[in-house]
Amino acid sequence: MECETISSRRDGRILRLTLNRPNVHNAINKTMLREIREAVEAAVDDPEIRVVCLGAAGGKAFSAGIDVAYVKDLDGYGTRAVGRELHKTFLALRTSEIPIVCAIDGLCLGAGLEMALSCDFMVATDRSTFGLPNIHRGIPAIVEAAILPIAVGIQATRELCYLGKYWDSAKAEQRGLIHKSVAVEDFEREVTSICEDLAQKSARAIGTQKEIIHKWMTTDLESAIDFSINTVVLNWLTDDQKEGMGAFLEKRQAEFKG
Repeated sequence: MECETISSRRDGRILRLTLNRPNVHNAINKTMLREIREAVEAAVDDPEIRVVCLGAAGGKAFSAGIDVAYVKDLDGYGTRAVGRELHKTFLALRTSEIPIVCAIDGLCLGAGLEMALSCDFMVATDRSTFGLPNIHRGIPAIVEAAILPIAVGIQATRELCYLGKYWDSAKAEQRGLIHKSVAVEDFEREVTSICEDLAQKSARAIGTQKEIIHKWMTTDLESAIDFSINTVVLNWLTDDQKEGMGAFLEKRQAEFKG
């Protein structure tokens, strides 16, 4: 797939997507949002791909946020359209059947942080920085920043949104914003380890679990529990479930076929 703003390569059962606008710190524009959606949709349709790893080129930023050139001349309706376009892509990351690991090295700000939050795992180098600088420009944080109270609690959300404070990766890990902070020299190994671990799991079970977690996040407690009970019935009918149970009883490693 030929793209303007991202690159991709297969690494066994892992699809590695790379934000590829390092000259502007991988700032997000409409083309990037569309290309990310299309790449993830293609990965979901490919039975050989089990995990998407979303990283960035340049070594200075995962993404510094929205591309100012994309939004600076918009009117009110245009601004709303951008917000909806951002949400369309971030929601696709959150609800796709395939797990997505976000590999962060450098700045992860504004809409870039919202994109990372929409992935299933966030692994960062210890030189990475996280924040929502929107407020310094007189703009509130919106879209998938709405996940922050679930991720880090209301007080930490206020710190990020009201004050525009930046967090280093150690604080981000301590507050539960990211899965893990690692030294630069260990970064690729740690990201690959998580991707390979996910790739060994039942693709159907992971996809179902991701759907269930989304319901846990977005509906009331009783409805979410009821959904999860009903949904697991479908998973129980799969070959992967039979293989998993059989492997346990036979004391061997399960080999999931999907």
